[in-house]
Amino acid sequence: MAFSAIAPTIFLLSGQVFNQFILTLGMIILAVVFGLTAFIFMRLFVTWLQAKLEKNSRLFRRSLKIKNDSSSVHISEPEKVFLEPVFVETDPKLTASFLGDKNDISEVLEPQVICENSAAVAYLYKPIALWHGRLILPSHEQRQPYGTVFFEVINAPKKYKNFIGKTVFLKWSTNREVQFFVHAVSQDINFTQETKKSQKSGNIHPDRLNGWRNVGPLETLAGSRLEDSLTVMLRRPVIAINYSSSDRQELTIDREPVQIMGRLCALVSILQRKEPDSDKFIVRHFNKTSQQFDGAAEIIRIPQVQPDKNGVARSTNHLIEQSPLNPDGWYIYGERDEDSIFVVQAIEPRKIAQLTPDETYFGLKKSLAYLSNKNWENTPAQKGQAKRILLTPNDATENASISPWQEGDIGIVLHSFGGIGGKKGERPPLGIVTGHFALGVAKVVRDRFTSELRFDIEYKQVYAHNPDGIVAGSSKWQSYMGDLQRGWLGDRPVCDIICKLDCVCCDYDFDGITLSPLTELNQQLDIMMARYRSGDGTGASLVTPATSCVQDSSQAIYATIKKITSEIESNPQIQDWLKTHPTDAQTQRFHQLVALGESLEKVLMPLGIVRPDWRKNARLAGIDAELKKTFFVGIVNLIKAAISYRTMLPRRTQDEIAKIFLKQGAFLWIIRTNQVGGFDPNIEPIAPTGL
Repeated sequence: MAFSAIAPTIFLLSGQVFNQFILTLGMIILAVVFGLTAFIFMRLFVTWLQAKLEKNSRLFRRSLKIKNDSSSVHISEPEKVFLEPVFVETDPKLTASFLGDKNDISEVLEPQVICENSAAVAYLYKPIALWHGRLILPSHEQRQPYGTVFFEVINAPKKYKNFIGKTVFLKWSTNREVQFFVHAVSQDINFTQETKKSQKSGNIHPDRLNGWRNVGPLETLAGSRLEDSLTVMLRRPVIAINYSSSDRQELTIDREPVQIMGRLCALVSILQRKEPDSDKFIVRHFNKTSQQFDGAAEIIRIPQVQPDKNGVARSTNHLIEQSPLNPDGWYIYGERDEDSIFVVQAIEPRKIAQLTPDETYFGLKKSLAYLSNKNWENTPAQKGQAKRILLTPNDATENASISPWQEGDIGIVLHSFGGIGGKKGERPPLGIVTGHFALGVAKVVRDRFTSELRFDIEYKQVYAHNPDGIVAGSSKWQSYMGDLQRGWLGDRPVCDIICKLDCVCCDYDFDGITLSPLTELNQQLDIMMARYRSGDGTGASLVTPATSCVQDSSQAIYATIKKITSEIESNPQIQDWLKTHPTDAQTQRFHQLVALGESLEKVLMPLGIVRPDWRKNARLAGIDAELKKTFFVGIVNLIKAAISYRTMLPRRTQDEIAKIFLKQGAFLWIIRTNQVGGFDPNIEPIAPTGL
């Protein structure tokens, strides 16, 4: 009876509690929606206001310059004002003033003697790689076991000159670790509906591999494009075998090939265009004896590539001879045409590879401030220019002359690029320029043309399928950045941060037990890149606001940290070594590595939660298998992105990781380029968004 008396009251109260719960939940949802809406409108307003103020500031500075300048430069289009100081056709004096006293190229007349005999200047060109060739995908009927492909040999060591010009078999080593990698990333490839939809939108997918079983990493590399156009260098050691009983020749490798562009390379400075509206240019080669560009003069071709669907060409030869980087020269990559004229396929400014900084910042405070405030400052006004910045955490004197780099040194590369603005530029959603993030390795090498020290940069591109035919994998700088048809040098602002920290880049030897964080990172990235090429069997790696290659590159860092830490913690011999050598330099480096790992984990997992896909290493953010596009799946993806929110935007990830390296005592070397090369008046460089 008592219960029956109070039952209505209990039901009433429970109903009120439920109503209050629903009301509270609704209010929270409304607050989130209104908050996001307010953020979007504030972001749009701030972007508009910044653009307005920057434009007015440029016009104001330009008007002062015109009033104080005695030159008669006429400005008819205010939106192009920021370009004028760099590339000027109507006023050679202004161009010469901008380029500095050392520039005498813009006014150089055609040399009296131009070498037109290609054989006479052949010694000035060098092969790009020792083992170099073109990958060829076998037909389905020609397939060999273990993912072997064909390889057209372009260059080979002297001992194997008989390989040049022949098509041989390229196969994997039978080494246990190599075979583990090959089997780990081999997949049956069957295109999903999402892949076919992406194809219709213009993205290039491995169409020739669709329906194949057990496709290996060499096959996904050779079959990534619709044609056999991928040229690569083979890492040594390469085992070459001639079978005397047959015409069969084969090469065996234990690491993935590296994408490169062209057959030969030279170092030149561009004098002038040979004729108006011609793609032929007169250049002078670098003279190793005089260390000047007073070598042989030659006529080469720098083709004008076709624009994309938005009307923007990846590179332009227009006014390239007036580029601020031209006095320091260009590495040109390509091959000779049927008329024996060298045709450029990729370029690399010599300046950006040199080890002399344009600016140096000493001390942790100043270095962090540069990363936060100055790295991307006033990007549109830097069009056509490049600079190198050294950040050192040490509080050295301002006039100290130091170089942290020595021949053979290795650094970790943090790469990101921004957007394309201007008349024909991109229209980023909500004004947010996401850009791109990748890791890489930079090695200090001796330049073959100048004998000076320079950087040799190799990117590890975890890159989604795209309309340009950029292939996920290892790529040399000249292939990924300098390719005239596909590279980003000419149409995007780019930032490469090279981190020099011995605890990461040096190997450990604990009485015969060796550990290499750099090798482990390379292996993790090799797996990521191979999986991206196959789409884990779907044929598609795609990018969305919630899932991107920046998060999958970050996953490779996380996997490296956990594997190295696990190996050390589970090995009693290493633990004993560390205890008996507490003051050894290697022990100190190891403790620094542990601290670095802990700091990186805080960035990669700011909420202290390990993403399930990172823990299991099962699914990649950019690869969406047969998951239906439901509301629930979208929420799950957003939750996973939120767990690692600091790795959502490329610039934010680059800045966060760079700052951690800096705080751990690393030197940072920054290379910033802003639409370098020729001059396109319809675009301007836009910095990536870094919330």
